[in-house]
Amino acid sequence: MIGLLNEEEAAVRKNGKSEPLREAAGQGQLWLQLPGLVREALYETVMAAGLACVDEVLEAERSGLCGPRYQHLPGRQRLRAGHVASSLVLGGRRVAVSRPRARSVDGRELSLPSWREWSMRDPLTERAVEQMVLGVSTRRYARSLEPLPSTASVRGISKSAVSERFVYGTERKLAELMSRELGKLSFTALFIDGVHFGEHVVLAAVGVDDHGEKHVLGLREGATENSAACKALLADLIERGLDTEHSLLIVIDGAKALHKAVVEVFGARALIQRCREHKKRNVSEALPERLRASVRTPRQS
Repeated sequence: MIGLLNEEEAAVRKNGKSEPLREAAGQGQLWLQLPGLVREALYETVMAAGLACVDEVLEAERSGLCGPRYQHLPGRQRLRAGHVASSLVLGGRRVAVSRPRARSVDGRELSLPSWREWSMRDPLTERAVEQMVLGVSTRRYARSLEPLPSTASVRGISKSAVSERFVYGTERKLAELMSRELGKLSFTALFIDGVHFGEHVVLAAVGVDDHGEKHVLGLREGATENSAACKALLADLIERGLDTEHSLLIVIDGAKALHKAVVEVFGARALIQRCREHKKRNVSEALPERLRASVRTPRQS
């Protein structure tokens, strides 16, 4: 973990969310656990992309039932009926969703096929997250940014079709986020770490802005020990406008390849901090088994 800045910034980042952080006793510092922070930021970004996909698909299905918005259709049999506050389980969490509604002209509520399937189970499974992240991290943006496939039609109501639609649409939304311009954003810190998905490792770069908000900036398949993957990730961020002309706190796991890539890209403007959690792991692994527990136990004030 790393000691970051002061109590005022600690208060900014304590926003009521479950975050991998704690205050260092008696030091007036906030400690953030690099692996937990990067993974949580990545999952939050995937969930946001999933919610955007949900909105898009449900509105498309309502348009399929009721016709285009604001267009006068003689003999229209189905009508838009605003939105209703609902909830959906995504990634094991229940999240609020503003669900679009449709009714027949005689007042009957009409169900949307995707909502019916999604509300019965969690569409954002670990496997789905893995598919999305790996698809985007290998730079298959061309496929990810295409319009939704034919399964997006109202006729595609089988469980497999609905699941495919969600994964495909969320991957597309995630790819849009990972290819957005960064020039207008200002960051005080950059966290880079590898997130494991089965046998795969995805390098994720998370920027922290002036308000303490986390932004997943880029993904690249490969470990922090992979020099080519590290350089490719940083090159992609710079190509999209990441500012390299000002000093930036960069938190890494200590891998030499990643350290070298950061120095080559940012030079003296990189204020590199090694994650203490990774250092603790390396030290404990070099000790006899009987001494490891004492090293991993936090010191009491």
